[in-house]
Amino acid sequence: MNPFRTHFQTTLIYSLLCLFLLNGCAGSLLNNSEKTPKELLKDAIVSIQAENYPDAKTSLNTILEDYPDSPEKVTASLLMAEVHYKNGQYEESKFMFKSFLELYPAHQLADRAYFFMAMSDFQLMDIETRDQTSAQNALEEFEKFLKMFPKSRYRPQADAKRKQCLESLARNQMEIGKFYFRTSSFGSAITRFQQLMAAYPDQPFMDEVLFLLGESFYNEQSFEKAKMNYQELIRKYPRSEFVKEARARLRDIQ
Repeated sequence: MNPFRTHFQTTLIYSLLCLFLLNGCAGSLLNNSEKTPKELLKDAIVSIQAENYPDAKTSLNTILEDYPDSPEKVTASLLMAEVHYKNGQYEESKFMFKSFLELYPAHQLADRAYFFMAMSDFQLMDIETRDQTSAQNALEEFEKFLKMFPKSRYRPQADAKRKQCLESLARNQMEIGKFYFRTSSFGSAITRFQQLMAAYPDQPFMDEVLFLLGESFYNEQSFEKAKMNYQELIRKYPRSEFVKEARARLRDIQ
C-alpha cells in the first residue's frame, strides 16, 4: 500500500474523530434509514478504515441527502471527497474538495482540503510527453496553497509536489525541443530550448539543454552563439557527460 495514501487516510480519520466524534466508532445495527446522522458518520468512518468505500459512500450519501441541515453534513462532505480520492476518482475528488472549500472556507481543515484538491490534479498528471494541463493546474494550486496557508503542516509536501510539477512541465518542453532537434528543425529547437531555460532554470537536466542549444546553433552555423552555450555548459557543469563533446565542438569552431 502507498504509505502516502495510508498517511492521508489515517491522519484525516484521526482529525475528524477528534473534531466530531465522542465515544468510539462502532456502528449501529439499524438500517441506514433508521440511523441518526451521528451513527451514519460513525459507520462511514468504520467503513473507510476498512477500505470499504461503497458502504462508506452509502452512509455519507444518506447524511448529505436525508439530513442536509445536520452538523454532521460538514464532516460528511469532507469524507466524501476523501473517499473519491482514495478510490482514484480524482476528477470527482477535486470537485468535492473545491465545493467543500467554497462552502466552508474558514474550516479548520481547509488547508487539508485545499492540499488534496491540488493533489487531485497532481494525480491526474499525464506522462511528460503528453498533455500537461493537470500538471499546470496542480502547480498553480500548490503555489496558491503555499501562499494561503503559510503555517500548514502540509507545506513540505506541497512544496515537494510543486517541484515535481515544475519538473514534469520542464521535461515536457524538453521532449518537444528534442523532437525538433531530431527532425533537424533547429530554429524551432532553439526557440523551445531558450523558453525552457527561461521558464525552468533550476531543473537537473540543464546541462543537456545547454548542449543541445549549442548543437542547434552549430547546425544553424551560428557559431558564436554555439560557442557561448558550450562555454556556459563547461563552466556551470564541469562534470556533465556532455562536456567532452562540447570541448570537441569548441576546437572545431576555433
